[in-house]
Amino acid sequence: MVKAIAWSLCAYLVLKLIQYFLVARPGYGTDEPGFREKLLRGEPILLIVACAISVPSALWSTWYFQRGYERAFARSVDCYGRLGALVNLTSVETRFDALLVHRTTRLAKWSASGAAQSLKLTPAFVAKTLADKRSFYTARFSGLSRRGDREKIADEATAIERCIYEWFVVF
Repeated sequence: MVKAIAWSLCAYLVLKLIQYFLVARPGYGTDEPGFREKLLRGEPILLIVACAISVPSALWSTWYFQRGYERAFARSVDCYGRLGALVNLTSVETRFDALLVHRTTRLAKWSASGAAQSLKLTPAFVAKTLADKRSFYTARFSGLSRRGDREKIADEATAIERCIYEWFVVF
């Protein structure tokens, strides 16, 4: 709400400056107008227009950034879990460059921490979420390797490649 008020005041000031420099008649700034003259000049209308412009955009941007941080956190945690558990996917582990996997894992952890700070999540919650996701994928990859399900292993390898590719194309 504070953001909406700040944006409203900024929009009001911009509209006021436009009115003062582009629309004003001679003598506009010399005398302080009375209440009736302000109403006739459109002061309340100017404030209403400023609010109509800025409040929806401020509220939308707040929602939009919040949603973006949530998506970034979820994607980072998922990629961190997949990459951290890659050693348990034995049949495709050697397909990936170990240094690239390590760097991508660190980058995913860093990104999750950054998104969590923006979402005001505690570091303990972030560490627990990362550990839970890693243990989930560890159990999943171990089970797939024991069963030898080539199709699902190939699907997981593709998802891991996508994680690595997304991180190094985005950054």
